[in-house]
Amino acid sequence: MQTLTARQQPVTVMTVSTLRAHLERISSPACKYTVDKVQRDRVSIRSDYVLDGRKKHSHVLLPGYPTGYPDDATCNNLNVVLEPLDFTGMETPAERVMFAPLLGVEMLAHYEKMHPQASLSVSRCC
Repeated sequence: MQTLTARQQPVTVMTVSTLRAHLERISSPACKYTVDKVQRDRVSIRSDYVLDGRKKHSHVLLPGYPTGYPDDATCNNLNVVLEPLDFTGMETPAERVMFAPLLGVEMLAHYEKMHPQASLSVSRCC
């Protein structure tokens, strides 16, 4: 067994193609999940939902690494670790709960613990 995190707890790893199928299963009319962008070492997942009567979307960035199979390299079928690197497109940290069906409540709580500055709201003046 290879330990992928310092927490000494297992993490979920799946290929992009398996992740796409999983996102279709957990999507609902209230919230739709899609693979937005696959890069060399990360994958962006988009969530489209309605909040306070407005259509919104946000993203979670997940780490990825090559599977080692030559066919997977040509079609960007990375292994994806379901442990968030970053969240974008959210007005409040509470909106991260939209990704609970994908990441799990424990993983979101761990992210909040490890990134306390991410829960602070930043506003621009002028």
